[in-house]
Amino acid sequence: MWAVLIARIYEAFPLLCPMCGGQMRIIAFITHSAEIRHILNHIGVESAPPHITPARGPPLWEGCDAPVDDGAQGEPDWDLAAQPDEVDQRVNW
Repeated sequence: MWAVLIARIYEAFPLLCPMCGGQMRIIAFITHSAEIRHILNHIGVESAPPHITPARGPPLWEGCDAPVDDGAQGEPDWDLAAQPDEVDQRVNW
């Protein structure tokens, strides 16, 4: 069943030999990582995952070519967000 689903998705039947077109069969499932690593090293395939560079931060506005007056502010105006000193927190139904 899984082979039919893979064939539908990738348009390639996974149990057909890519060289001669003959039918292949599954002889074992390898689940231990040490065995998988040994097989990959034997056939010359890197067994360790590739190193991924860390994600970079967003560009700094000073270094961008965007105009300054495009609506983006470098720093927010904190006075607009300031709350009054005394806030009436009573429920007013």
